[in-house]
Amino acid sequence: MIRGYYIQLILFLFLFSCTERFTIPSDIGSQDSGEFGAGDTVFLEIKPLWNSSYGFNQPEEISVAQDGRIFVADKGNNSIIVLDQDGDRPVGFESLISLKDEEANFISPIDVDIDKKMNVFFIDGSQKIFNWNQYWNEVGINKISLSATFVHAETGVDTTANYGTDIWFSLLNDMDWGILEHEMATDQVLIDSLMQPHLFYDGRDEMNVYLDTYYQSDSSQFTGLTAPADDENMIFVTDNYGGQNNQYRIIQVDFKRSLILELKSGDLVWAYTGQFGGTVKGFGTGAGTVNQPLSIDVDYQGNLYYTQVGNYFPVHMIYPNLSGDFAVYTSGFQPEADDIMDPLWFTNALDIALDNNRNMYVVDDSNRDITVFNSYGDYFKKAGYGQDSLQLMVEPCAVAVDQRGILYVCDRGNGSIYRYQLSNNLDEDIKPED
Repeated sequence: MIRGYYIQLILFLFLFSCTERFTIPSDIGSQDSGEFGAGDTVFLEIKPLWNSSYGFNQPEEISVAQDGRIFVADKGNNSIIVLDQDGDRPVGFESLISLKDEEANFISPIDVDIDKKMNVFFIDGSQKIFNWNQYWNEVGINKISLSATFVHAETGVDTTANYGTDIWFSLLNDMDWGILEHEMATDQVLIDSLMQPHLFYDGRDEMNVYLDTYYQSDSSQFTGLTAPADDENMIFVTDNYGGQNNQYRIIQVDFKRSLILELKSGDLVWAYTGQFGGTVKGFGTGAGTVNQPLSIDVDYQGNLYYTQVGNYFPVHMIYPNLSGDFAVYTSGFQPEADDIMDPLWFTNALDIALDNNRNMYVVDDSNRDITVFNSYGDYFKKAGYGQDSLQLMVEPCAVAVDQRGILYVCDRGNGSIYRYQLSNNLDEDIKPED
């Protein structure tokens, strides 16, 4: 009888987790982008330019959420600025303006990304990752779990643990233990902290230092962040610390359950905290290794794409082999075989973004343009030029693509967001340009 109740409770929590609650608002326009075709001519600038009149100061990174909204990490404003596709500022995102940490110090975000659970993750160049959940703020949090009785699936032994203790965190994330019953209460201070931007991962946390035995998690310097587009409970960051151990790497940060939340809709959802999951790829100078990384993106198949300034290749793609107990990542592009691996295309490749068809867009601040490659790594076309091949941008630093194929480019040099679209869009594969 007790085990049956436990199974029903776990199913209830699973079915009504925030993973299942994501819907695309009907007022956000979107359409299938298709793939670029042989009839495409040039990337044309879309007017008006999104500049200081839209609230931008020093935009550093940009990401397009699954509902079509554009999130911009503006370092100069200490803010994540959110826009609809027409440039309007939607309500409900005021908490992302003038960001502060737990000690009331301003946060200067340098990257931002959004997952399917409507978690908005951002970094500031330190060993920390911050989080703000859009869905919780739309619905509201009613109560939180302060204690629970856990039962062991094999033996039927039960034990009670309180929120915030080591045993609470351990049992909550041990699949051999389930929740028999739990106590929900209103702790307004804790609820308010969860509703605001808050710390998700800290490399200085004792557990993360313990799990990351070879490197120095407490000294990590995160330069790039990406969140998978599906239900994976993980995110990836690039670490550019360096140090004696050449701490240039890609880290996987896993989601760990920390609380049960009762939303004002009546749904029960998990609140998560981040924990060091492993070093995905470490230092090297060959294809598929990491050397002074700057940015990272992930496609729908779990392949990782990143840019770097260290020798010898500015742009890499690595893909996971999931046949073993854990993923092993191998280079997806090879020197002399794939155009994108040729360093001559770039002077300083700052950022890379993928569209729905895995076409790649690489922004270069020295060349002041975007170089576009198809999913096979073949060169396709340049973006960022006007009439008579005049360069439009001053210091582009980040790029994103929405479902319509529109390019959004942060230009920190003039505090603006440029937008581009192909002058002709055919539903064919990209054809490399001679």
